Order: sequence, then C-alpha cells, then structure tokens
Amino acid sequence: MLSQSSNAGGGNEYDLPELGDGSSRHFSLDQEHELGRVWLKAFRSRVDTVADPLMQDYLEDLTYRLARHSQLSDKRLELVIVNNPELNAFAVPGGVVGINNGLLTYAENEAQLAGVLSHELAHLSQRHFARSLDKQRAGNLSMMAGLLAGIVLAATTGSDAGMAAIATGQAAAMQSQLRFSREHEQEADRLGMQTMANAGMDPAAIPAMFEIMNRRLRFNSNKPPEFLLTHPLTDSRISDSTNRARNYKRAVYTDSLNFQLMKKRAELSLAANKRDILNQWQHDLKNNPSESATYGVVIALMANDQWEEAGKRLEPLLADDPNRIAYVVAQANTLAGKKAFRDASELLRKHLDLNPGNNALTMTLADVLQRGGRPHEAEELLSDHSKRRPQDPALWYQLAELHGLSGNILGVHMARAEYFMLRGYLDSAEKQMHYAWPLTADSNVARHKLRQRMKDLQDLRETLKKF
Repeated sequence: MLSQSSNAGGGNEYDLPELGDGSSRHFSLDQEHELGRVWLKAFRSRVDTVADPLMQDYLEDLTYRLARHSQLSDKRLELVIVNNPELNAFAVPGGVVGINNGLLTYAENEAQLAGVLSHELAHLSQRHFARSLDKQRAGNLSMMAGLLAGIVLAATTGSDAGMAAIATGQAAAMQSQLRFSREHEQEADRLGMQTMANAGMDPAAIPAMFEIMNRRLRFNSNKPPEFLLTHPLTDSRISDSTNRARNYKRAVYTDSLNFQLMKKRAELSLAANKRDILNQWQHDLKNNPSESATYGVVIALMANDQWEEAGKRLEPLLADDPNRIAYVVAQANTLAGKKAFRDASELLRKHLDLNPGNNALTMTLADVLQRGGRPHEAEELLSDHSKRRPQDPALWYQLAELHGLSGNILGVHMARAEYFMLRGYLDSAEKQMHYAWPLTADSNVARHKLRQRMKDLQDLRETLKKF
C-alpha cells in the first residue's frame, strides 16, 4: 500500500487502497484471469501476430521486470505482439498485455517503451475495467466479455463500425466504456511513474512519450495513434505528468542496447521493401556508426540473403560482446544461411549450456536442425521446450512441422490442435483431434490426454460464444 509522503524524490506519495477481489464486487482475479486467456485466443484469430522469439523474450523480460516493481498482485501475465505499425499497447483483465511492434519504432529509448507498459500494468493493478463496470452497475461476465470484444477492434482498427459488427447490440454501450475515465488515466500515470522509479528507470519518460503521441496527433489529426482511442490525451494530462515527473530525484539513466536492437528488428519487420531499408541503413551507418546501426545492417543483409557480407559485418559486434544472445542468433543464422548447419547448431548448443531453456536460442536451434536435415533432434528439442512454453502458438506451429518430418502423425495432429486452440480456430482444432483419435488406439495415456483436450475444447467453445 502506498502511504502519503512529502518525499520529493518520488517516494510513496499517494494513499491508495490495495485492490484485491473486494475492489470489484462482481469479478474475482481468477475469473478475470480465465476470461483474459479466452479473450486472447479470440484476439489471435483476428490479428496478425509477431513470431520473433528475440523480440518476444525481450518484451516479456521487460514486462515482468516492471511487474515486479508494480502494485500488480496477480503477476500471471501473458504477452502478445501485434504486427501493426501503429503506436499502441493495451492490457486486458486477466493479465494479457498487448504491444504493437510499431510501438518500438516510435519509442526513442527503452524508458519510453517501459512507460507505456507501466501505465498498462497500473490499469491492471487497479482493476480499472472491472471498477468501470461496477460503477455502471453492469458487472457481469457477459458485460465484461462484450467490453473485451470491443477492445479487439479498438486495438486493431479503432473502427466504430467494426465494433458494432462484433459486439452487436452491446456496441453502443461498450464504446463509451472503452475510453478510460480521466480519473483512471491519472491514476495509471501516477502508478506507472512509481513503477518506473522502483525499477530504476526514468519516470520522465512517460510525459516524453506523451509528447511523441501529441506530435503524431498534430501531424495527422485525422488518425490519432491507436493508443489514444482508449487512452485520451489532454493538455492537462501532459502537464500533470510533466509536473509529477519533476518530483522524482534527477538521475543519469542509460538506455538499453537490447531495446535499440529490438527497435531495429521491429523497423525491419514492418519495412515494405527490405532492399530499400538495407540501402538506407548502410548510408546511415556511414554517417552515424553505432552498435545498433551495425546490427541493423546485419539483419537487413540477412533479410536480403547476403550471408557472407552479414557475417563480416557481425564480426566486430561479436568481438566486443560474444555472449549477447541477439548477436549469437545472428551468427547462427548467417552460418545456416551459408549451409554450415553443424557449426551453427554447435554454436547454439554451447550458448544454451550457458543459458538453459532460453527461448530465442532454442527456437533458432530447432530451425537450424530442421534445415540441416536433423528433424528428429529438433522434434525432441521442441517437445521439451513446449513444456516450458505451452501457450506459445509459434512453438506448436513449428513442432507440428517437425512431427511431420519425423513421421510422427499423431504428434502432427496433436500439435496442430494446440496451435489452432491458441489461435482461436476451434473448428480446425476439433478436426485435428478427430484425426488423432484413431491413432491413440494403442496408447491409453495418449487417448486419455486427447479426451481431456477434447473436453477443454468444448469448454473453450462455450466461453468464446460470449465474444
């Protein structure tokens, strides 16, 4: 609980209640968690998501680091990265955090990105969605489901027409609730800054990010940043956050190199023409050399299949920082691009010994083994990894392909069923389970597992009807 203090260094300034289940009469944290996970499956079925394990790991690490320093009591979080150039992030009841890869292209440093995430975590910690519904005396699961259905559209298109198509008769009632109240926004700003300070990051990054959004709004008044569709930005809010940031002790903050590397990955993934961006980055590197600029050229060369040149450009980065995972993954990919699959796999295994279970290294190794004609090894690797990341659709997608290459037909159908369930394609998941059923005749364990997943599918289908 925060207590009132006159500490000008940005200490605990506000006497706010600890909001547990009692803060919202109608929803428990477990209900929100379950509904949020179901919503995520529906959301994935409607948007293009990013399957970049390096970016996923970076954003997960940053989000969990901030969550540890936030007021969030239920830290069961799940991150989804949306392939969308718009400046947007959102949080859904139950601990689902969404980030457009476009947000990384707008943020100038890690603190600005962290400021947006901290703000979203504050909405979750204070349970603003549920409190809004309580205030409306409409707190029931169907109402919450309708609200989340509207968020799907607000997070992707901001379209009133699209919202009406999905939420049907409830759309009009939901539209006003998608915009957080001024009180909730100010509360999230305050607590977001406190989270930033607790995590050793610059609280002033929050008003700095508001200024970026405001500039974008001025330059393109017909289409505000997606973030502002549900988080209205006013002059008083910018002024309030700027003044509040001044209450924290000034310090020297250094930016994160990993952020700058992931920013390059986001820019490359969103580039319409990979050749053009390579030419631009090569020109920029000559005028303003830096590690992140060099890395950008490396991954752009890789995107254009220029493996030899990419390897050469990577050498100075590896010489200075041989264990940085982004560089190791790039080195493995350049080796694989030159068909040196065994060298690439040995490199990745060496670094997995130093970083057991690392997602980016594991997924890259599975890809290298598959491309090198060793699908059985890749299959075993990802089967183990699926126990650590059972909610990762990209993992199940790749594992299904590996099962097929290894001749494991039951495994193909089971992995595809998991992938389709996580993506919200329930009819496709059900078909895969029916294909798998006769193949379990000789294994009571496999049949029992499949029967349970069939039940889970039916339960999920019933819940998804609310969206």
